[in-house]
Amino acid sequence: MQAQKVIEHLGYSASEAKVYLATLALGEAHISDIAAKAKLPRTSAQALVDKLHKDGLLNFYVERRYKYWVAENPERLLARIQRREDTLRGMLPALDTLRRQALRRGSTRAARTHDIGFFRILADGANQPILVTNSESGIEYVNSAWERQFGYALEEVRGKDPRILQSGLTKAAEYERLWKALEKGALFQSSEIIDKRKDGTHVAVLTTIFAVEHNGARYYVQILESTDGSNGRADVLRKRFLNAAAA
Repeated sequence: MQAQKVIEHLGYSASEAKVYLATLALGEAHISDIAAKAKLPRTSAQALVDKLHKDGLLNFYVERRYKYWVAENPERLLARIQRREDTLRGMLPALDTLRRQALRRGSTRAARTHDIGFFRILADGANQPILVTNSESGIEYVNSAWERQFGYALEEVRGKDPRILQSGLTKAAEYERLWKALEKGALFQSSEIIDKRKDGTHVAVLTTIFAVEHNGARYYVQILESTDGSNGRADVLRKRFLNAAAA
């Protein structure tokens, strides 16, 4: 039925539309007549009638202790559409702001991906596990050596905080020393950091972390290597990162 479909498009269920149209066709009717006309159980019809009454589409009067239901003017349906349009129109500025913010984030993300291209080149050419984060502690990149060491793929950790690697075994004082160094822009090195791989096992290697400024943004690079005393490779890599960022 065309009229029923139109009412359903306004957000009403098929049963609600049937009850409204049945009441409209009957003029004035008892609930039992409405249920019969709509081909619904009386209890179901009563619940639907009550809902439509709250929505302003049905009204009633009582005569000799009997309640008779009357459908309101169908123009109420048009008023419902107008109210929805007014509500949506009022929300448009806020919705447009959300859309613009999302577009800006996408542009920023694309620009950042382009900006850290030199990180990827240097990291992928190194044998040591390397992790790069942005200034908000979100992981931007890890090389294949890091993936092998920790068992995570880049897409699993991109955007996440490196805290997901914490084992709970590193002393709090070591993390305090780490953040104090980074806040000052100083180099941090430690062999006391104990991280946790994806499979739950622990890894303790020499950790070197330093800040890199590039295109007005700050990044942090972490280089991991064995604790056999040959930590000169991290220093060489650090200089390469700093030189590339300044170029």
